[in-house]
Parts: sequence; structure tokens; C-alpha cells
Amino acid sequence: LFPGMFGAPLKAVSGYLPTKSSWDLNEVIRQSTQNIGAVSSGSNDYSGLCEAPKYADRYDLPYGLNGYFDYNQGLACAKKLNKPVFLDVKGYACTNCKVVEKNVWSDPEVIKRLKNDYVIVALYVDDNFELPENEWITSTFDGKVKKTIGRKNTDFQITRFGVNAQPYYVLMDNNGNELIPGIGFESDVKEYISFLDKGIEEFRKLHP
Repeated sequence: LFPGMFGAPLKAVSGYLPTKSSWDLNEVIRQSTQNIGAVSSGSNDYSGLCEAPKYADRYDLPYGLNGYFDYNQGLACAKKLNKPVFLDVKGYACTNCKVVEKNVWSDPEVIKRLKNDYVIVALYVDDNFELPENEWITSTFDGKVKKTIGRKNTDFQITRFGVNAQPYYVLMDNNGNELIPGIGFESDVKEYISFLDKGIEEFRKLHP
């Protein structure tokens, strides 16, 4: 960490730092990426979305990006805007999720694609917030009732994609169909951009 005091990059360790501190890496990157318009003007600015996201009081996205935290709400907006969905399955305790966001999402070209070309849907798998009873589901995987946001999202990931690891990124059309195979941890910016571009290309073939 000592070289960082003199301006050296700290991407190798930034994913392990607390998400909230007096030194805000997200704010630094917002200032450096204003030229691509990826910065919202305030916490209640949901520009680019169809409506205020559910659970916006619990979650937010880095680098001024806007998105949803409920799959159905995000999919409905994607249909309305005729955009593909960037599904981000993540968790509070997921260190690799933080590494990807700090080291890969911070790239201006990644931010530009996430902001302009996709409707982002971020699903947390380890949030114990209990849902109202009318939103509980009975899992087709284990037959148990899922009462919390985290358990519901975990069940969705397992039953839909057969995966139970985070991060997990899926590019979908606005009918919920996968455009290309999903990926897990990816620290190479060029590979991540290629992943996003392939999804956009496939979506445009289906929705010219």
C-alpha cells in the first residue's frame, strides 16, 4: 500500500478494501469518466431507467451506473427500451465481485457499454432481508420456501443457470433468453469488453 501514497496504482488490492471509506475510489473514477456521461447527478437520479428501482434504498451500483435489483422489473424495462439485459449475480461477501468492479468495471469502455447498451440487473444472493409473503417462492430445486431476497436470488441462479458461484454475469435478450454463455470471475478488461460486445452483437441479430 505504501507506493499508493505516491500515486502508484493499487488495482491488485483495491477489491479487498472496504466499500465505504473516506477515500472514495468510485468518486475518483466518476471524475475521470465524466466525458462519457456515465455519472448520475444524484442518488435519486434514475436516468436511463423506466422507473425507480425496487430496493434502491438498499443497493446502488458503482461509477454512477443505474440499474435494477429485481429481475422482473429489469426485464420489463429492457423490453420497453428494446435493450439486452446485463445480469450481475453478486453478494456482499463476494471478494471477487469487488475485484471485478474495481479493476474491470472502472475502465471507461466497460462503463460506456454498461451504461448505454444494457439494462443492468444486479441480484444479491446473501441479503437476509425478508420479503413480503406474497413474494415468497417455493423452490423447484429443493422444495423449500424462499422468504428472503438472498435465498430467492440464489434459487433463481441455481434453477435457471445451474450455477451457484459469484460473480456470475449473464447477457440476455429482453425475453430472458441467454445471448451467449455466462461467465464468472474475469479480470482481463479486454476479455470483458469482448464479452459485452458479443452480447450486443447477438442481440442486434435477434432485434435489428
